[in-house]
Amino acid sequence: MAKKNSKKTVPDLRFRGFTDPWEQRQLGEVAEKTGSGGTPVSSNPRYYGGSIPFLGIGDINGRYVDTTQKTLTEEGVANSAAWIVPEGAISLAMYASYGKSAILARPMATSQAFFNIVFRSNVTRDFVYSRLQCAESRHEWDVLVSTGTQPNLSGSKLKKWTIGYPSLPEQRRIGEFFSTLDSLIAAAERQEALLRQKKQAYLQLMFPREGETQPRLRFAGFSGGWKRRQLREVAVKTGSGGTPTSSNPRYYGGSIPFLGIGDINGRYVDTTQKTLTEEGVANSAAWIVPEGAISLAMYASYGKSAILARPMATSQAFFNIVFRSNVTRDFVYSRLQCAESRHEWDVLVSTGTQPNLSGSKLKKWTIGYPSLPEQHHIGEFFKVLDSLIAAAEERTKALTALKSVYLQRMFV
Repeated sequence: MAKKNSKKTVPDLRFRGFTDPWEQRQLGEVAEKTGSGGTPVSSNPRYYGGSIPFLGIGDINGRYVDTTQKTLTEEGVANSAAWIVPEGAISLAMYASYGKSAILARPMATSQAFFNIVFRSNVTRDFVYSRLQCAESRHEWDVLVSTGTQPNLSGSKLKKWTIGYPSLPEQRRIGEFFSTLDSLIAAAERQEALLRQKKQAYLQLMFPREGETQPRLRFAGFSGGWKRRQLREVAVKTGSGGTPTSSNPRYYGGSIPFLGIGDINGRYVDTTQKTLTEEGVANSAAWIVPEGAISLAMYASYGKSAILARPMATSQAFFNIVFRSNVTRDFVYSRLQCAESRHEWDVLVSTGTQPNLSGSKLKKWTIGYPSLPEQHHIGEFFKVLDSLIAAAEERTKALTALKSVYLQRMFV
């Protein structure tokens, strides 16, 4: 009996009305033109700084690429293997971050590190672009990579790369579907970026600067100078934590969350990668920091902070601040973020094996301190902003995850 071909001819998920099996086509067959670029001699200043965009891997961030960090002159293009890749072509990275791709939103040149693919039809272009992203998601490039000084793809292998190829109407449906998804993801990312920019602007305006007693922007009804208070004066308790001996297995793997810098990603922290046992806490300088306290990183990523959403222990790398009032806590949390934004921690840092803050300096750190009602308004304002940022971030993650699922199911 002849062995059946195990190559799939239809995807797991299709739009209604499409039943025909997909053909197998090489990438070079479905493109009008393919080819890598080139790099003019970097030592010649006449070759750079012109009007021709010159694509680099750092310029790719999404479906389309419109601007580049570097530009070439016509002389630079003429004296290298670079060529003007037309608008609408796909550029696929072959060296650093191999497999990363984008559609050119304008004509531009690329280096030899990119494989450029020109199409007669935008329908096929959009289908192939999504298929390239599917390949990246499935790690299909790994088997095509040549190893050497650095792993890389080659244009000759990419031309012969074979993909499932449906009818033009089905290509259109698939391409439009992923184009819409990419637009939704880009919109969510723009919203998140805009909210973060607004927050940074408000952090600069709503807290007094050095030498000033009032902020430059205030809620209606508040006036007069803010008092100056040390951080230890507005807190109930402050202190760093401790780390149990890592070689004792009885100290780890319990029910007590143990905060690490990698656990902080936003206003609140609820889960941690590591946990301690009660024995681990008892046999170290660690203590159970209560829910609602602020933990501020003093070593790696110093100045990064979060509010504990549940009781947890921290290492000595964190400065923990406990408050009587959530109003003051929320105000101080925003003030800490303002300090990070203004790089205020840099003057408090002690240098050594690694830069770090110290608990003794943080206790004496002095801030402008308004009335409780004004603290409440400021704290609530930034709490709402943080909620909006978190929601936009979650939307981006959800859409990206959804796209990943569809990429796996809609291509053979």
